Amino acid sequence: MDTLKKAGLMTQHLELFHYMQELRGLLQLAAHMEERGDRAALIGAEQLTLIGQDTVSDASITTSKGATITAPVAYRLLAQLKGFEDEEYTVNRKELAALNARAVAELESSDALKAFADTLARIEALSGTAQAGGNQGSRGAAPVEHAAQAAHSRTPAEAPQPETPAERPGRGRRASEETPNDQPAA
Repeated sequence: MDTLKKAGLMTQHLELFHYMQELRGLLQLAAHMEERGDRAALIGAEQLTLIGQDTVSDASITTSKGATITAPVAYRLLAQLKGFEDEEYTVNRKELAALNARAVAELESSDALKAFADTLARIEALSGTAQAGGNQGSRGAAPVEHAAQAAHSRTPAEAPQPETPAERPGRGRRASEETPNDQPAA
């Protein structure tokens, strides 16, 4: 299966990917607040305000690591996570982290993530069929993920043990120099 077809199968999951990216933005905002020493954030539909040693207000905040969090996205996500509409939300770092953790837990049991897992399984099955047919150029990341999942699901007794090279008798560096030249090399 070629890469374009695999990508096409993923387009149905764009909403899930965007939601996950937005959740990541909240975590980045919490980390940025901690880095700056901010105590709280006021998040409105058009403006983010970080309150700490100094107060910063803007339509978007760019973290020291280059991530940009925009007010409309943060506002919409907080309205969804808090479960009510308000003009402005006040949150601290711990609350942002807790809201994000709850959202991730809900996401893990969601139908959207199950559908994504089904898509990955389809891609893996189709990639396996293509590889069995001799199409070696269509290898994707799914078989690698499957192997990683299988490795994590093994018990320690089932886990493959690292191969150790057969031990050879130790020989010094000069052992070959001390061998007389009139003996044939083995």
